[in-house]
Amino acid sequence: MTAPQKLPYFMDSKDLPAPLPTKSEILASTNILTGSEPWAYRKVVVVSEVYIAKYGPSNDQIEGDNLLFLEKHDFRGVAPRLYAMWREEDGTLFIVMERLPGETLQSLWPALEEADKSCILAKTRELLSRVHDVPHEGFFGAIDGSHLPYLLFYWPDYPAHVSGPFTTECDMIEGFAAKSRLEAENNGRISYLADFYEEQLMGSLAVEGRAPVFTHCDLQRKNILVEVVEGTADNEKDFRVSLVDWESAGWYPVYWEYFVAFISLKWDDDWCSKFVQAVDSWPAEAAMMKIVYHDLWL
Repeated sequence: MTAPQKLPYFMDSKDLPAPLPTKSEILASTNILTGSEPWAYRKVVVVSEVYIAKYGPSNDQIEGDNLLFLEKHDFRGVAPRLYAMWREEDGTLFIVMERLPGETLQSLWPALEEADKSCILAKTRELLSRVHDVPHEGFFGAIDGSHLPYLLFYWPDYPAHVSGPFTTECDMIEGFAAKSRLEAENNGRISYLADFYEEQLMGSLAVEGRAPVFTHCDLQRKNILVEVVEGTADNEKDFRVSLVDWESAGWYPVYWEYFVAFISLKWDDDWCSKFVQAVDSWPAEAAMMKIVYHDLWL
C-alpha cells in the first residue's frame, strides 16, 4: 500500500528536463488537448516540448500518485513521469507531467497498414502484460488502499460498502447492489436489478479466491501514444508504445481491462475487432458488466 504523496510535490530540479512551467504559463497555454469546451471543468494542455499539465477543481491526486507508483515499478518511458503536483487555495489541483513522444493511436489509426496495426497492438499487449504483473496487495482498490477510482464506484464520500476497497469479487458485486439500491431509493423506487446482481450475477461474475490485477482502466486509442522509431536493416518500420491517462488505475478483477475497453467501443471501424490483440478477451464478463454500467452510470 502506498501512502498519498504529501502536497505540494516538486521533483528535484536537477532531475527536471527544463525549468518547471509556472501557474501563469500553464493557464496561458492555448494548446489544449482536453477541455476546450466552454463548460469543461478540467483541462489538459501542452506547456512546452517536455511538459504537459492537467488542472481543474475536480482533478484527483490519485493520478499523480499512480505515476509515482509506476516509476517505482520501472515504467519510465511507457508512463509519464510526474514532475510536480500542488493544490491552490480554491481547490484547483495542478499536475505537471512528462510529455511523452509520439501521436495518439486514434489519430494514426486510419492511415496505418494492417502490419503496422498488428505490430503496435502486439507492443501494447507487452506493455499491458507488464502492468498486469505488478504485484497485488490483497484487495481490489487504489494503490493507497482507498476506494476503486473507476467511475462506477462513485458515491458521495465513497462509503466502503459501495466504493471499496473490497476483499473479494463477491464483495464488489455486493457493492454494485448497494449502490443500485441507493440510486433507487433516491428516485422512490425498488431496485430489482440489485436483487438480480445478488441472486444471478454473483454466481456468474464473481470467482472465489481470484486475485486482483493491476489495471490501466481506460484502454482507448486516445490513450495509446505511438512513436515511429528506426526500423531494421530491411527498412521496416518499428514503433514505441506508451500509455497516458492513469487516473483510474488500480487493482481490479482480471476481466476489467477488457470490460472498460469494450464499453468505449463505437463500432464504426475495425478497432472493435482489433483491440483484442492487445488485451485478453472476456466477452461474457463484459456483457454482464455492461448491464451494471447502464444501471449505475448512464
